[in-house]
Amino acid sequence: MPPGPAVGGVYAGTSDHENNQLLPPDAASVVLARRAVDALPLPRTRAGAVKLIVSELVTNSIEHGQLSSGDRIEVRARVSPQGALRIEVRDPGPGPPPDAPGGMGWRILERLADRWGVDQHGGQARVWFELDAATPVQRP
Repeated sequence: MPPGPAVGGVYAGTSDHENNQLLPPDAASVVLARRAVDALPLPRTRAGAVKLIVSELVTNSIEHGQLSSGDRIEVRARVSPQGALRIEVRDPGPGPPPDAPGGMGWRILERLADRWGVDQHGGQARVWFELDAATPVQRP
């Protein structure tokens, strides 16, 4: 999906179940990424965990991505009609080395995401995670 209109230097495109943002590599982008999570059709019980993961991933891009002020961090989010979620955080940095020690971010991903991974894709470092659709509560 091509970017939509610029809002405060941030390009955003949204549909009913997708949100894509290009963010500058500065601390204000963590707040903008969290606001993007608020725009997704997520149950409140899941939104907090998703905000925590997204905050950590965007912060890692800012702190460890070796980005210049002209680089952008891309956050892509998709919620399926069934409620499954996939979010990717991309930046043009080198990504973590294969032998990177397990930091807090990896522990958060391991604990909260159903699946996650790190790779290079299209010349960008990409960290992604998925949450399966929430199981509806069965009432007796």
